[in-house]
Amino acid sequence: MLNRYPVITRQLMNMVFHLTASSIPIVIVFFIYGSIHLHHAFSLRRTTEEEVLLFINPSTFYNEVLASSLFFASGILWPFIYSLTSATPTGMEFLYMLSTILLLAISLLWWMQGIYNYFRCRKNTAEMEKRQEEERKICEYYCSEFELTIQVDLKRKALHLLPGFVIILIQVLSFIIQPSGFYEAMQIDRESFGIFGEVVVAYAFVFMLGYADLLRLKAFYQLPNWAKRWFFSSITREEVKSFISSCPLVLTLTPFLFAPFPIFISVAFVSSLSDAAANLVGRKYGKHKFPKGSKKSIEGYIAGVTSSFLLVVMFFSVLPPELFNYKAIPPIGVISIASMASFIFFMIDLFSSGVSDNILNPLLTGAGMVVVYLLFN
Repeated sequence: MLNRYPVITRQLMNMVFHLTASSIPIVIVFFIYGSIHLHHAFSLRRTTEEEVLLFINPSTFYNEVLASSLFFASGILWPFIYSLTSATPTGMEFLYMLSTILLLAISLLWWMQGIYNYFRCRKNTAEMEKRQEEERKICEYYCSEFELTIQVDLKRKALHLLPGFVIILIQVLSFIIQPSGFYEAMQIDRESFGIFGEVVVAYAFVFMLGYADLLRLKAFYQLPNWAKRWFFSSITREEVKSFISSCPLVLTLTPFLFAPFPIFISVAFVSSLSDAAANLVGRKYGKHKFPKGSKKSIEGYIAGVTSSFLLVVMFFSVLPPELFNYKAIPPIGVISIASMASFIFFMIDLFSSGVSDNILNPLLTGAGMVVVYLLFN
């Protein structure tokens, strides 16, 4: 028995080495994006530019720091993403290699667009001046004429629903592929394939939008036209000189890839659908403001809390433990988890001032659900 320990230790070290080596490129990308966000946070804090000061407030710095920490945390967690599944070391290495190839290839397409616009504008003075004038007019619009209408807000909230629907589509696809024998051939399982699909789509989106957002802030003339249409149809006044909240919202889901799947999917929808329900119901039907003088209403709180509770109960009720590899808990446990999610959602909605609820909601509601789930296991 004792003679086996060196062999087991050597196998574990080999597994860690291979996984680390194949995951390093994406870790580096995450840390680059995190460093960019952190540098931008401190540059905003030190800025004396009047044009920039018009669009930021004291909480902007903290939101940017939180966003950067999510990039760093995702980079740290990346080498362990597939480790809790039943994939073999060979299967995990295959998933890391394929993930790295896809994410870098997709990112390269976006990076090349920025590079193309760089050389295009450098060689064409008229085009450069046209884009600089476009940037100036956009700033003027957000300074004086911009209004966050319910239509714009609805579009923003609809975009926040995408991660949840992508998770559902990938899970459906993972079950469709299961009978084909692909998982056995690649030495992976349905769960690891589901995680692979979710993270590749999510991180491709984050790298794409994160790069475009950097161009919007630092080199507007390099910004592709598709990115202009995306940004200026949905960003708020507070985001004109800071990074948008879409990327951090997606990254808040990373820690919950390690949680039971009903909690993971609940976090995705509570942070988007419940937030949308609270916001839109409050704006359209909110007549009883609370606290007095605020824009938030009792009607909005009720919509957010109720939808949070129902979403958690629904996912725990419709997702069988034997198919999604988590331990079943009694009904009182499900009610407790849903109640915790609703309570935390309400407290954030009531007391969060300035700090982005797109970051706080998923992180804190998810953490609360995990704690209650563990109490029932």
